[in-house]
Amino acid sequence: MAFGDFLAKRMKKSLEKKVNQATLSEENIKDTLTEIRLALLEADVNNEVVKELISKIQAKVVGGYIEEGVNAQQQLIKVVHDELQQILGKENQPLELNHKPSVIMMVGLQGSGKTTTANKLAYLLTKKQGKKPLLVGLDIYRPGAIDQLKELGLQTNIPVFEQGKQDPVKTAKQALIYAEENNYDVVILDTAGRLQIDKELMDELNQLRKTTSPSEILLVVDGMIGQEIIDVTNAFNELLKLSGVIITKLDGDARGGATLSIAYMTKLPIKFIGEGEKLNALSPFYPKRMADRLLGMGDIETLFERAIENIDERSIEKTMKRMFMGQYDLEDLRNQLAQTAKIGNLSGIMKMIPGLNGKINDQQIEEAQRRLVIFTILMDSMTIKERREPKLLKSISRKQRIIKGSGRNEKELNELLNNFDKGKKQVLQLTKQFKKGGMGAFGKGNLPFGF
Repeated sequence: MAFGDFLAKRMKKSLEKKVNQATLSEENIKDTLTEIRLALLEADVNNEVVKELISKIQAKVVGGYIEEGVNAQQQLIKVVHDELQQILGKENQPLELNHKPSVIMMVGLQGSGKTTTANKLAYLLTKKQGKKPLLVGLDIYRPGAIDQLKELGLQTNIPVFEQGKQDPVKTAKQALIYAEENNYDVVILDTAGRLQIDKELMDELNQLRKTTSPSEILLVVDGMIGQEIIDVTNAFNELLKLSGVIITKLDGDARGGATLSIAYMTKLPIKFIGEGEKLNALSPFYPKRMADRLLGMGDIETLFERAIENIDERSIEKTMKRMFMGQYDLEDLRNQLAQTAKIGNLSGIMKMIPGLNGKINDQQIEEAQRRLVIFTILMDSMTIKERREPKLLKSISRKQRIIKGSGRNEKELNELLNNFDKGKKQVLQLTKQFKKGGMGAFGKGNLPFGF
């Protein structure tokens, strides 16, 4: 369970407690605030931050005016949301990339995901801002670090500048000259990390800072390291004057609450968060969106952005036309599943949709995700003709070939075909409703293809 899910469930439960409908007093919100405090501490949020947050919530709600159109409980939720957003840093802080080339210096301890994050950041700048980035390998101490960066660069088609075991400061100077001569917009320095902070590491980083004059110095921290995250951030900031923080692995552990504390305790903005291994799993950090997610309100803005960035609009348009013409087939279903996978896994998508958090449990989502994977494997083992003409799959010999080629079983293939037949009928009903101007085809729990 990811940190956001972990805390969202507890916060939602706390805020569902009934409070007086006419006014908010210290007495009738006492139990709710106690549960909020426990939820935050259980998620490993810094104790000082928890005290400050609870104090501000209490000061704003006790005896406060209930806004027109909302009840006391809704007013309390609004105050909690606003204060969470303040603690998280108020607003998104974009990168300062006003020079050409602009230098981004990535720093952090070993194991924080710095090298993979450098590549994801370069990919993000290419896709979202149309920048031309250059990755620079400066970690000459960790075996395979530069090779890893080069392999990642190949995956994203982003060039890597490296000079092997040469002094990192000299390599950085040469990289800047190369970037200027070849019209690169951004130079991303993947510096060396250590298992712990030491003088040798800091001296080298400080020399690199003085030599390259970076526009951004970003500390990459592992969201799972707990309260130590504050001490690590402060130590790097004291010497390097960090411009921001990137928090990785927020998808991997429930006790990631120390990340809530960084902006407040260090006064540094969180600029990006990493929530998975995929290239698009690095996202700009928006305090409001994170506050929404922590209160179980979803994150429709991020979901919409990911859809815009990753979905092939022509493919979707073509599929919709085929649906309305009654020509929907397994090839269309396969393409739709592939488009959805580009946005993220099913669990992440469902939790970004407002109103769904808590309505569908983790076990149900995992089962749906498992079926999506199995159905995709089965369809990949079919010929294009079979996907376009599903009636051919009544043939026993074709079924046996698909089962053997996919490594799945007959029950799973039959489940796919049965769900597709039912789903296609629902799609036909939906198109009729659309033509009549209604949406009656889909009732509660009546989703196509069994998902």
